[in-house]
Amino acid sequence: MPGSLMRLLDSVVRSGLPSILVVNGRGTVSVYPRQHCYVTDVQDWDSVDTASGDEIRVSPSTWDAPPDDAQPLEELEWRLAYRDALRHGDLDAHALMHLKSWPNLPRLPDELVEPVARICALLWRKPTVGYLIPRVLDLPADQVAHVLRVLQAFGHVSGPSVAAADAAAGLATAADAGTDVPAPVGATIASRFLQRLLRLQAA
Repeated sequence: MPGSLMRLLDSVVRSGLPSILVVNGRGTVSVYPRQHCYVTDVQDWDSVDTASGDEIRVSPSTWDAPPDDAQPLEELEWRLAYRDALRHGDLDAHALMHLKSWPNLPRLPDELVEPVARICALLWRKPTVGYLIPRVLDLPADQVAHVLRVLQAFGHVSGPSVAAADAAAGLATAADAGTDVPAPVGATIASRFLQRLLRLQAA
């Protein structure tokens, strides 16, 4: 089940009304759904992540428009979704993963841009069995599982299914045998693709 802050954020976004989420003793999150942005003074997301519903108060914002330093709401949604995935990281590692769409990389938390871009670049190149992704990209398996879970939650990657897992069995066997596993692309295809994306964003 999503964390309390994540559930309350979803409720505020659906209401469309500017609101302030006050986490007792830990900070505030001001949300502006119509402008798709937020501001916060939270410093310790670990403590906020464990706050119960009783510790969070939602009240109307006194401001209809966000300040100039507001951040994209998508960044906050990704941050909370990833933290939720850390608590519920179970994933069918034998499922064949398909990229359906790219997330908006500039709107992701800074620390997630690179792993998300590398995973999406690999799946954009070819669908890949879940447990092979960390091997090919030389990324921690738990991080890959968490990122995939969030990508699935936002509809960017197809979710695992029994049919997909069965279809992937032959591919996984061949890959383990070395017949269809590309050379590690952590410093090749995915990284070059990421560099190109970052240059485009900078321009």
